[in-house]
Amino acid sequence: MHTGIIIIFGLALLALMLFIGQKLGFSRETLTYGFVGLWLALTVINGAIGMKTGHSLVSALMAGFMVFAVPVAALVLFIAMSNT
Repeated sequence: MHTGIIIIFGLALLALMLFIGQKLGFSRETLTYGFVGLWLALTVINGAIGMKTGHSLVSALMAGFMVFAVPVAALVLFIAMSNT
């Protein structure tokens, strides 16, 4: 349940960054690098908190991979579909 909530948060953050960033005039490349860097940092922090509360390293890495990969895959899909 927690993983799903964090993934939805990541998708919402992505949408907000793309919408607000484009309105402010940032390039798509800048927004992409900014989101990936920010989302990676937030994913690592989330995994560290999970391990601090008793989860194993393996489960934290597996959940962290999903949490990071889904919003980044959505970003790649968005960029691929908007370039055509």
